[in-house]
Amino acid sequence: MKIITDEIKTRSPYKDLFAIKSATLSAITKSMKKDGFNEAEPLVYWQIDSVGHVLVDGHTRLEAAKQAGLQEVHAVRMNFDNELKAVEYAISRQKNRRNLTELEIVNCMGELDKLRQAGRPSKELAPHGANLDTGKSSASTAEALGISQRKVERIRTVQDYATPEVKEAIQSGDMSINKAYNETQARRKEEKEEPKDEEQGEEERGIILNDYAAQIVKQLKSKGCTSEEVAYVFSIAKY
Repeated sequence: MKIITDEIKTRSPYKDLFAIKSATLSAITKSMKKDGFNEAEPLVYWQIDSVGHVLVDGHTRLEAAKQAGLQEVHAVRMNFDNELKAVEYAISRQKNRRNLTELEIVNCMGELDKLRQAGRPSKELAPHGANLDTGKSSASTAEALGISQRKVERIRTVQDYATPEVKEAIQSGDMSINKAYNETQARRKEEKEEPKDEEQGEEERGIILNDYAAQIVKQLKSKGCTSEEVAYVFSIAKY
């Protein structure tokens, strides 16, 4: 069916899942100016009460239609049980068209986890699905994104434990998920193995006391004390 272009609304989370690429937008706009809107690739919207026609899939095509000056576009209405189902559908459409970039996968994962958490009691909420049923959540997310469950778990580790610098490097495309995961795990292992300040203090005090004890033993023996007498001195000493 045809819908007036300006009647279709864009909003989060759908408009944030996949960035509109300028080269792709330019090519589609040029095509629409020449041949009009392609009926074989209709927009998909969800009719939401008090909101209207909310675009679920087709944000680049909608923007191209506006830039091409089209007053109407072809669109299909679909109904979803909830926002999570709508987001999963939007992701599946993009996944079927092309390979998702790592940044797109990370952003989609964050949105899926957030929506899954929203339906849980507040005491169970935690960043990036930390308190979700790990196996079930990882499996369903992996299926939705078309990636392995292992990669899902690695991304969650990065989301939960990586430094701000590493996360920024992922967002800018300067670091892969695997590299970010390896660096994060190496840092966590190093931090775990480092003694805490209190532990270091106890260790240092022990070394100092051992040194003092050795000096006392040496002095007592220089005075002619036997080993039994030295042991007796230590047994009655009060520190």
